[in-house]
Amino acid sequence: MNRPTNKNALLQVQDLRTWFYTEEGVVRAIDGVSFTVRRGETFAVVGESGCGKSMTALSIMKLVPEPAGRIISGKILLEGQDLCQLPEVEMRRLRGQRISMIFQEPMTSLNPVMTVGAQIAETLQHHFSMKGAAAKARACELLDTVGIPDPITRYSEYPHQMSGGMKQRIMIAMALSGEPDLLIADEPTTALDVTIQAQILELLKKLQKERGMALLLITHDLAVVSEIADKIAVMYAGQIVEMSDRDVFFEHPKHPYSQKLFDSLPVKNKKGKPLEIIRGNVPPLSKAFAGCRFVNRCDQAWDRCEQVIPQWTSFLTGGVRCHLASPKDAETRPEEATEVVKQEALDPQISLKKETLLKISELKVHFPIQKGLFKKTVGYVKAVDGISLAIDAGKTVALVGESGCGKTTTGKAILQLIRSISGSIFFGDVDLTQLTGEDLRKKRKDFQIIFQDPYSSLNPRMMVRDIIKEGMAAQKISNESMDSSTSRCDEESTIDRLLDDVGLPAQVKNRYPHEFSGGQRQRICIARVLAVNPKLIVCDEPTSALDVSVQAQILNLLKRLQEKLGLAYLFITHNISVVEYFAQEIAVMYLGRIVEYGLVEEVLENPKHPYTRALLSAVPQVDPKEKRSIIRLAGDLPSPINPPQGCHFHPRCNEALPVCRESYPPQSSFSSSHSTCCHLY
Repeated sequence: MNRPTNKNALLQVQDLRTWFYTEEGVVRAIDGVSFTVRRGETFAVVGESGCGKSMTALSIMKLVPEPAGRIISGKILLEGQDLCQLPEVEMRRLRGQRISMIFQEPMTSLNPVMTVGAQIAETLQHHFSMKGAAAKARACELLDTVGIPDPITRYSEYPHQMSGGMKQRIMIAMALSGEPDLLIADEPTTALDVTIQAQILELLKKLQKERGMALLLITHDLAVVSEIADKIAVMYAGQIVEMSDRDVFFEHPKHPYSQKLFDSLPVKNKKGKPLEIIRGNVPPLSKAFAGCRFVNRCDQAWDRCEQVIPQWTSFLTGGVRCHLASPKDAETRPEEATEVVKQEALDPQISLKKETLLKISELKVHFPIQKGLFKKTVGYVKAVDGISLAIDAGKTVALVGESGCGKTTTGKAILQLIRSISGSIFFGDVDLTQLTGEDLRKKRKDFQIIFQDPYSSLNPRMMVRDIIKEGMAAQKISNESMDSSTSRCDEESTIDRLLDDVGLPAQVKNRYPHEFSGGQRQRICIARVLAVNPKLIVCDEPTSALDVSVQAQILNLLKRLQEKLGLAYLFITHNISVVEYFAQEIAVMYLGRIVEYGLVEEVLENPKHPYTRALLSAVPQVDPKEKRSIIRLAGDLPSPINPPQGCHFHPRCNEALPVCRESYPPQSSFSSSHSTCCHLY
């Protein structure tokens, strides 16, 4: 790749190599990366997990884990000063002041035993020798800058008292406290609601404009990239394979890997069709590469791709590392190499007679707040406050809304993992709220859950075969009439079949969860769920933290299983594009209640409730030409301990009427399937 020589550059990374020395050999995590970030520019780095994005950021900060990892060659120039040559004492002065970083997970980055104000003040003291009242005043000013309400009160609170969006804002406040020239943001909006995500992106753009700060954004969300980036670099297996200006990249991505990332996105016009997937995984970086690193996953590869390492081909706005981009190399490509692997079509309509599998009526889940020595109940957290919905066999109902609105509690209440205080949950003709003990345990094989984080929901000490077998043993799903050897053989074949159903080879049953990627672990969770032959699966954010390519694999898998087995899904998510592609019906939840319900097409194309409209306006668009007008909501989600009188949404609503403050609105219907609870109708 040509080395950047721009004199106006703030940061220049030149031929950077960061390697790890392990028992298995040398892992080339970063293997010859070069790029330039100019002052005031947003430079986005995209790609799958394991491709080297975060390690690039840690290398720039000189925070590579030692002693295994080290920067072995290359330059990291900050306005001409090579950071690789600086001792650790000098780097400590630079970190937080010239270069700051927002880490991916704010909860693990914040000290749980220090108040948020003390953590910001600590940074101010380190860089500016600011103490006492002056440090507190500046910290409160920073909290106000990043949109934290009532900063003086929040200054004395702890991280666990904040919502996810507020914790991310506090991380931004800490990063900005040193007034950096370069801010590195590592997945700053992953797993955030679209409304909070929109606020964070808007805040970053505003601060960048005011301060002339450069932003290095690391993400796998192409919609976020289209919203905020000026220039984009696509990373794969430790190298940059494409670099371009934003508009050029979104109009015509040149590398086959970039094209596949776009093909993997779930959008409305792909409904009923399988999403394109990138087969296989990122190759191990401990091996020496003789050709293109993407060759085994590329639909456009030919012999030269396996035998010759592609060189960097420059063009006006960037460049690409691919033989197809070189006219001389492309001439050697045979005609038959143009064949593309096609996905088997899915049937958008499940051919089942309409049968209501699950019916929830006026469900309430309230958690008591207890205080004092005798645990006196002084109030209730109204997590779910009277919801009703139905799910037909073979259908998918999506449940969307901000964090804290009660989505996950609803899912757990259906499975009776949390008990309701009133209402009914009919599964077929059986009210699950009336079942206890052995009766409930037997019924649980009919409804299962896929949790958001596959790693924390798998026992790290159990092999895959035992994880899958556990549910079968609990539900006594085996042929007890057979002798033990025959039964074991039958059990093994069932496990092999389940792994095959979720696209994993039978050999993986003898491995442990830590040996798999995030997408593979989610497949194991799905296999475990399928082992007990359920009719309904609650999917709690099953793709929120996955790359778009892995997300496409999981969505295709769930769709195929639904078509094959007639499964019903309650799909809990905040990703509207996934809802648009995957679900038939949608329920919008706000503060424990469903405020709008209908077919996906009805709700997304003609939203009636002001909250639904605000939610949809905050969804970033992949096409940068599609400008959105965000409806800004005042304040944060109110506390479910003491919800507002009248309509719960009225304190944040731009269209609130006097009656909204007095009584909760009745249900208004617009069709047999579309309804909302709003006084406007």
